[in-house]
Amino acid sequence: MFNKWRDKEEGDQSEESEAPASVPVKANGPTAGVLGVKSTPNGGLKPSVISEGFEFIGEIRSTGHLTIDGTVQGKLSLHSVQIGSTGSLDGDLTCETVNVKGSFSGSLDCSDLTVGSRAVLDGQLSYQTITIQRGGVVKGEMKKKG
Repeated sequence: MFNKWRDKEEGDQSEESEAPASVPVKANGPTAGVLGVKSTPNGGLKPSVISEGFEFIGEIRSTGHLTIDGTVQGKLSLHSVQIGSTGSLDGDLTCETVNVKGSFSGSLDCSDLTVGSRAVLDGQLSYQTITIQRGGVVKGEMKKKG
């Protein structure tokens, strides 16, 4: 892997290969990740953003966080989603937590749902806990999970 040239005798060169040294790694506790670095609940992923003016049509799957300030149509499966005040999501969403400040239409299955004061939700909503701020609009079928 690593090559090193060494002079054995004057004018004579031979190739010697050095293998990388193995380093013992000790994981500490249930949150320890690779090389003992603690991982975050979303697997250490950085948050993703669909910016205002950007339109996405398709399927998104991740264990991380997504902020939607643009327009998304499709099927999404994530750890957490925030739909910003300029954001719009039309489709199927499955996640642990969702915070809607913009608009959502379609099918939603989550544990924790927060509806902002300017949010509009329309569709089939399934949740364990829900918070609706004054002014938030929720239409459609709502089902609290057991």
